[in-house]
Amino acid sequence: MYAIPQWAPGDYRGMARAIGFPRTRRSRRRCRPDDHDAVRGRTLGERNAWIVSSNGLTLTLAFLVPAGASAQQDSEDAKQIVLIGGDKSHGPFVHDAQNVVMQVARYLETSPDIRGMKGVSVKAYPKGWPSDPAALDNASTIVWCFDGLENHPLLDPKRRAQFERLAQRGVGLVTFHQASTLPPTDKSIDLMRWLGGARYGMVDRTTETVAFTPSDHPVSRGVHPFAYRDEFYPTVRFGPAPVAPILTGALHLEAAPAQPATTRTVAWAFDRQGGGRSFGFTGLHYLASLEQPDLRKLLLNAIIWTAGIEVPKDGVDSGIPRGEAGAILTRAADTQYAKQPWGELRWFTSAELNNSPTTTTGQATVRPGQETPRHFHPDCDEILRVVQGRILQTVGSKSFEMNAGDVISIPEGLKHGSKNIGTEDAVLALSYPTGHRRTIGE
Repeated sequence: MYAIPQWAPGDYRGMARAIGFPRTRRSRRRCRPDDHDAVRGRTLGERNAWIVSSNGLTLTLAFLVPAGASAQQDSEDAKQIVLIGGDKSHGPFVHDAQNVVMQVARYLETSPDIRGMKGVSVKAYPKGWPSDPAALDNASTIVWCFDGLENHPLLDPKRRAQFERLAQRGVGLVTFHQASTLPPTDKSIDLMRWLGGARYGMVDRTTETVAFTPSDHPVSRGVHPFAYRDEFYPTVRFGPAPVAPILTGALHLEAAPAQPATTRTVAWAFDRQGGGRSFGFTGLHYLASLEQPDLRKLLLNAIIWTAGIEVPKDGVDSGIPRGEAGAILTRAADTQYAKQPWGELRWFTSAELNNSPTTTTGQATVRPGQETPRHFHPDCDEILRVVQGRILQTVGSKSFEMNAGDVISIPEGLKHGSKNIGTEDAVLALSYPTGHRRTIGE
């Protein structure tokens, strides 16, 4: 799995702290000099095992395959979902493209439905359009979540030509909020043909609570009628090719508040002529909109539908428990204990323990003079913090002496082990950004 920072549902300040926490995504190659998908000045692999005094921001890459399956899939089976964010232009948690991309990527990672699908991978570029022209080559669908108007990335002719090639190949498209908004007189970005519709200029918007009953369509599977408050764009212009309205509701116009509400389309699906699927949604002004479970399901359904994947009959489950059902108390007696030749292991949260689909946490106690066997995790990073004692931590070919309070980030796939070099038990706090951690030992 990939390293998505974790936070409690609804805890957006916690999420901001988590996303700001230094962490890096790894592979077995060197970083490209790309602000959006590389950490400058570092090589991947062994050099990315670093004590938490380092700084940097991550790009995440996930290969979502069933446990025990190979990440190498036949090309005809592989489906790659790419999410592209953009610069932050508003206040906290508003037009928050970077955090929306990270949050949606997290839902894709935790979804039990997507985990069961063969060869589905996710690439996220939360800071903006990737500068590497090859970054989108294997995309099955691309999610746009960025500001439009004069800041629209597709005003760049090279990006426009790049996406035109992808569209001609049948690559899907999903747009969130202002990504479908173009300058008032723009004729260069062919959203009518790519998306089925577009919004021109800023005169039309509304912020209100709207009730929706999703129409009958694969992207609506498992989605119940719901109502929530958001900023919507009520006067999207649709092209000559028919679209399938998905969410319609009674909306007012901010520019004409005295006029009565009229029925408007805020989400639609589009089967493009010549092949390819698209989905547009004008909501998601607020990051908190993703807390609405039926909206969350609709958006995940739309993403996999545009990727050419069959939507499950009950829709895509994000794996995030709804509301207070996500608060699970695990008593000390119900944690997992395993005695080891070198000490003991105790696991507090995991998917197996049924108390977290997104995070594994535990504690290792290493006796004086003992060491854990070298091992690695093929699906996630590990964060290790020394709670008590003194250890020699090996990561690849490197070694670090660590004392109480020290923290180390260990990349997925890199062999590591802990030796107690002190005179008392070494107690180590362990955490992994997946509820389905796997371990392969020597």
